[in-house]
Amino acid sequence: MEIRLVCSEDWPAIEKVFIAEGGTAPDPAHATAAVAIENGELVGFWVLQESWHCGPLWIREDHRRTGLWGRLNAAIDRIFTKKAGTGYYSFSGEPKVEEIFKRLGYIELPYKLWKKEF
Repeated sequence: MEIRLVCSEDWPAIEKVFIAEGGTAPDPAHATAAVAIENGELVGFWVLQESWHCGPLWIREDHRRTGLWGRLNAAIDRIFTKKAGTGYYSFSGEPKVEEIFKRLGYIELPYKLWKKEF
């Protein structure tokens, strides 16, 4: 078995797996992967994707409770082309921030976040 970084020729096989699993393959311009190849066939991969993180949010005290967060978020949203697989992440540790995320249409994900630090 060969373990190596992905080549452009590998992406169609990776995309087929995503489609078969009901997902959307990442854009190769913003991702790479480690692949496992056996007898010329893809048998595994681990994708590393660039991902946008939006935060922290700060608003001066005298401008809080004005909805300014919505206007700031709209400006961030205009950066992105609206298509499947695009978007960004935000982190929350406070109920008031979670309420803002809900009102902005964020989707709460059922994941526990892990970080690898070097």
